[in-house]
Amino acid sequence: MNKQPTSIKLKDIGDIVVQHLGGRDNINCYIGSNAATPTASIEALTDFIKNDTGQLPFMKMIHILLHGKVPYVEEGLQDRVKAYSIFSGGEVRKAADEGRAYYLPCTLGNMDRLMGKGCGYEIDLVIMKVKKNEQTGEYSLGLSVDAIHAALETATLVIAELDPSMPFTQGQSVISGQDIDYIIEEGVKPIYTFDAPNFENLSNAEHRIGEMITEHFLEDGMTLQVGLGKIPDAVVGIIATSGHKNLGVQTELYGDGLMYLQKKGIITNKAKKINAGYSTTSLIMGSKELYDYVDMRSQVQMRPCMYTNCAIKIQACGPFLSVNTAIGVDLNGNVWADFIDPLRYYGGVGGQPDFVRALSHKRYGTPVIAMKSLTNKGESKIVPACPSGITLTASAYDGVVIVTEYGIADLRDLPTGFKGLAIASISHPDHREQLLKTIYNDPRMTKPKGFSLDKIPPGVTLYQGKVSI
Repeated sequence: MNKQPTSIKLKDIGDIVVQHLGGRDNINCYIGSNAATPTASIEALTDFIKNDTGQLPFMKMIHILLHGKVPYVEEGLQDRVKAYSIFSGGEVRKAADEGRAYYLPCTLGNMDRLMGKGCGYEIDLVIMKVKKNEQTGEYSLGLSVDAIHAALETATLVIAELDPSMPFTQGQSVISGQDIDYIIEEGVKPIYTFDAPNFENLSNAEHRIGEMITEHFLEDGMTLQVGLGKIPDAVVGIIATSGHKNLGVQTELYGDGLMYLQKKGIITNKAKKINAGYSTTSLIMGSKELYDYVDMRSQVQMRPCMYTNCAIKIQACGPFLSVNTAIGVDLNGNVWADFIDPLRYYGGVGGQPDFVRALSHKRYGTPVIAMKSLTNKGESKIVPACPSGITLTASAYDGVVIVTEYGIADLRDLPTGFKGLAIASISHPDHREQLLKTIYNDPRMTKPKGFSLDKIPPGVTLYQGKVSI
């Protein structure tokens, strides 16, 4: 008979951890993430830590994006527990900016290099959510597979919240009761839901960006990776009315937009060369409608992010179109998305570098970085040089395509001066002249033969549509 997990109460979680791991110098704990954040267990364990008299070893909490309250990042607890966050939001972001949490830079496709067997953060304890199939007795990781399989390989203690509000997803989200030591059924907080975007009500700038990407880079049968945010949503909205067909999905995050296209029959996955017939993702996050859609649906299959973001797998799905956004781009072609400036950490590199590097050769597809030309404060997102001291999600040597509401700058194969001219040419008109003058006055920015500021430089396609700004 298969072993089944032992049922415990939330108040027992601290004692269970001490019982199994109390003799160690520290505990590496991996926490399930995103919409499946096990908030009740996080709160219960933090309460135990606050009242602990020295039984519990120092805890390193390793995770990607957590939703809800994360009380262990509160001031005064850092001598007993510390966040090591690979991707952050809310409280964890604030704690990292104030020195009370660590940002642990790593792409989602490489998380096993941190927590795999013999690695620096080899996992001792896993805390996650699951959904049970009462007919088969199997459990599903539901909305968040991410790097949980890598964590389970070495963990000596696995605690799961049983959450009936979570969908039972298919693929490598399905595990057996033997993989779980203890299960919590009472007091569990529901999964996190978010309002679906309005794909039919785009701003003019968003509409133009989506229109250019779809017109110039999308082909029937292509495989998609589309991030979350207003710009990727705009791409989805335009695809929905573009007439394209038989698209596929290989992505780290499946949201309402991809469901929207799959429901419309635009995404069929029939042309994919691997995993044909189903969308492949490691995370699902969005609306209640989305969660109802993926429940028991074999056409959406979960895989670890080390698989979905693996360059070999991405390339095997080519031709591929990857659309992500960024905080800023400089005239050398450097892109950043995890820091606003050296003193303001924003989130993490996520999977953007995985797709950028996988698609560095044109034979595999196109990595698009799409963004509005201005911040909400009216500042240019295109600047002469990236802020000193920040990390980059794409470097000058990566072959990316930048798209703003003013046009396309295809940086692939361009030397430095040409890159700068291309990027400046799609900046906001209020800043464009100054950026072009910066290039003109910099001898290191070698100019094209016959260079003139009034010419459209190589690699640039300006917006020619009918949507005005």
